[in-house]
Amino acid sequence: MSTTLTSNPLKPAKRFPCALLATAMLLASGCTYSGGKLLFMLGLGEARVLPAEFTLTEKPVLIFVDDYYERLTWPLASRFLFDELSQELLRQKAAKKIIPLSTLDGLRQSHPHFAELSAREIGELVGADQVLWIKVQDFLAEERLGGVDNAAYIHVTLQVLNPHETKRRSRVRLWPVSPNGHLVTFGISGARVAELQASAKISKELAAGVAVEIAKRFYDYQLGDFEKAR
Repeated sequence: MSTTLTSNPLKPAKRFPCALLATAMLLASGCTYSGGKLLFMLGLGEARVLPAEFTLTEKPVLIFVDDYYERLTWPLASRFLFDELSQELLRQKAAKKIIPLSTLDGLRQSHPHFAELSAREIGELVGADQVLWIKVQDFLAEERLGGVDNAAYIHVTLQVLNPHETKRRSRVRLWPVSPNGHLVTFGISGARVAELQASAKISKELAAGVAVEIAKRFYDYQLGDFEKAR
């Protein structure tokens, strides 16, 4: 007994020419859909999802912004980054619990040799189950610009550490494989720098931008229209 399929009257060979015709008609009518949305409307687009590179624990996570090279010329930049990243991780459900910055500040003030502690040791002392170690590599956010062509940027490396591992150093780093960490960068244009003007505003925008890029590593991220995979 044969079955006739009627749900899709267009055969696969005919769908693509029809899609081209529909595209031409939409463009001619003045429609301004983005490429990805247009393909989706035509039934040709597919969502592209990048899987998380690492899954953070559901237990307390310490975000440790380490300005080891003293690149952060604006004092509040570190706090901006902590706040923005905490909110982004929680918003995306990439983390369940973030250890408050006040807890880290308390340890910094009470421990006589805080500067000598490793990121792992700091995580252990504040009761973290994992440490998201963010090491600032470079940073630029100046109020006085030499010209509108100047830009602001921040470069950081990421590592996730296991603060419970006290015996085998090779097992402290959970992610990534490289001991140099995972490099993440974010910058804003010279025009935007000129618009913001103040270092505080520039720093906050950089912190917010790089926080989004960092968080993407820890949850399944859907690429936008024609967005390139990292």
